[in-house]
Amino acid sequence: MRGKLLFITGGLVGYVLGARAGRKRYDQIAAAANDLWNAKPVQRRVTEVRDAALELVGDVPTTLFKAGKKAVTQAAAKKKRAASKADAATTPATTATRHPAAAKPKPKPKAKPAANADDTAAI
Repeated sequence: MRGKLLFITGGLVGYVLGARAGRKRYDQIAAAANDLWNAKPVQRRVTEVRDAALELVGDVPTTLFKAGKKAVTQAAAKKKRAASKADAATTPATTATRHPAAAKPKPKPKAKPAANADDTAAI
């Protein structure tokens, strides 16, 4: 609350002082800033900074491509690991799940029931 009050007070003081200085003073400050910006030493530095920035920007697409490719590769590997862990957690890794035909026991032939004397007499 105190910071807000100080900020508002500073804004009001600046407005009052600026209004008292008037348009003439504003024009003087704007002209001085314009003269400073257009001075040869300042423009020379501006050109140097612009050229340096353009050189660095030339490397940005390559850097972004490499970073994007790395991120996609890592995400794909992480997804693959998570999928394999989920599969391992849901189904136990046994030979029965890997090779179901080889793991099934062969059915034994059923033995015929012994003939009872009662069965033969009925015929």
